[in-house]
Amino acid sequence: MERLDVITSGARHGVGEVSVRRSIGELLRVVRDLLKLEVVFVSELLDGQRVFRHVESGGLPTRVHPGLSAPLEQTICQRILDGRLPNLVPDVEAVRRAQGLPDSFEGMGTHIGVPVRHGNGRLYGMLCGFNRTGVTELDEKHLRRLEVAARLAAQLLAQAEGGEGGVWDPALL
Repeated sequence: MERLDVITSGARHGVGEVSVRRSIGELLRVVRDLLKLEVVFVSELLDGQRVFRHVESGGLPTRVHPGLSAPLEQTICQRILDGRLPNLVPDVEAVRRAQGLPDSFEGMGTHIGVPVRHGNGRLYGMLCGFNRTGVTELDEKHLRRLEVAARLAAQLLAQAEGGEGGVWDPALL
């Protein structure tokens, strides 16, 4: 957990060197490594859509990229938020048909996700990770780590938007 704090520390980078994109990217790399996932992302929930904003795949080819969107109702994110799925789904393929997930989830392995909420409780989106194939051994400890990372991501996003005491600065995005 100390490693997560260091990455987002304002003291680590000089003025003008830090950006939300860079800081969240570094945060996602650490999360991907710690949880041993292939892809980790921050999405924004906007007008009934899930929009990928920050994606870390360690250079692996993936269909997930910033700007890509899908109707929220067709996502695991929505099912986690409304309680149809738990935050940790060890084997997505096993629940795909029962939950009516689109074919794009076919063969998917593990998925883990938590909400990203600003300090005032407003929902920004989700911090999620997954493996495209195979089941990864994840438990409550991993879920707690993801929740800490989601709080850090929310702080970074709020600072860039001028919230939580910050001044909005488009250069930070």
